[in-house]
Amino acid sequence: MARDGRATSIGSTSSWTELSVESGVPVRARAVLDSNLLIRGLLRRQRRSTAVALLDAIIDGRLRLVTSEYLLAEVDRTLREPEVRALSSLSDVQIGAFVTVLRDLATVVAGRYDVALVRRDPADNPVLACALEAGARFVVTDDRKDLLPLKVVRLSGHAPVQIRQPG
Repeated sequence: MARDGRATSIGSTSSWTELSVESGVPVRARAVLDSNLLIRGLLRRQRRSTAVALLDAIIDGRLRLVTSEYLLAEVDRTLREPEVRALSSLSDVQIGAFVTVLRDLATVVAGRYDVALVRRDPADNPVLACALEAGARFVVTDDRKDLLPLKVVRLSGHAPVQIRQPG
């Protein structure tokens, strides 16, 4: 993979066999990003980070974001928390605009799925439910305690969902 952030081929000219430097996810693959990565992608624009690179990949169309209304509301709610506001100085209008841009760029599922795959931290279940509902093949997260140890989620009637760490 290229150090400059571009996708590199792993043996074919097909874009489906190219990997995104940011996540190891095939270029143009449908992926759910954990909301903390989306938030860090916004807040760390001044510094180059993996989260910024992931957000750029979504904006550039190299990664197809899949999300749910629940996850978008979580991004909105988190950005409005006093601790986050103190770090970011984002206005209500800017936060609303960011969530709107995410909604416009993403495939947004209704959020009809309910799963209980992560018992230790049930707040992670909506991320997996979103991936299953949308038929996304990947979840990108840096949650080392609960999501990354799953590696692959296999449920009858659904394609496997691979859990990947950014970078």
